[in-house]
Amino acid sequence: MKRKLFSLFCAVLLTVGIFTPAGTPAEAATTYYVKVTTNSLNVRSGPGTTYAIVGSAKLGQSFKYLGVSGGWTKINFNGTSRYVSSTYVKKYSVSTLSTTSTAKMIIPTKGTLTQKYGPASGQYGYTFHNGIDLAAPRGTPVVSAAYGKVIVSRNYGAYGNHVMMSHQLNGQTYITVYAHLDRLNVVTGQTLAKGATIGTVGNTGNSFGNHLHFEVHRNSYVYSSSSPANSINPYTMF
Repeated sequence: MKRKLFSLFCAVLLTVGIFTPAGTPAEAATTYYVKVTTNSLNVRSGPGTTYAIVGSAKLGQSFKYLGVSGGWTKINFNGTSRYVSSTYVKKYSVSTLSTTSTAKMIIPTKGTLTQKYGPASGQYGYTFHNGIDLAAPRGTPVVSAAYGKVIVSRNYGAYGNHVMMSHQLNGQTYITVYAHLDRLNVVTGQTLAKGATIGTVGNTGNSFGNHLHFEVHRNSYVYSSSSPANSINPYTMF
């Protein structure tokens, strides 16, 4: 009887959300540091030799980077903002993953669904629609569906102005496609946060009215005009 009551209690806790699944990678955060490259480096209260020396940093020590002012680098020194000569420090970055109970994508623009994912009539040269179409006024912002890296940003072919991004969610690689854009706001190689603007809704390429064509592919980008190939229904990711 006690075992049954305990099982029922756990089920209730799961239902109301007190128990949550183990965290999974969701967003990457980049923090910048500087490393001292000389044997002894004066730490000053301000950006210049006229400011008082408040300490000394040793070769190989690292400090959180807070910015620059002229030829001086601002650092976190013992919990306080201080300055060192930029000549004798080297900047580097450290990326870490934050975790949440779920790692999902967001809808990349505000629009009306005009074509679903799935079988199509063949009217426009394809019998399977690999993504979704969201109609919206020209110039409506289009944002990154998840944290990731821009792997394509160009005007080419049926997609017209389009962006492709690579993402890591729950240990799985996904490729997202944002097509028929009016404007491209990003370049290949950029790393973007979830929700960062990548362009605006347009009517470029093989398009018949202002809308965003959005695709999600698992592992890599493989397109087929007659089958899903490795695309998946974007709505399963929101």
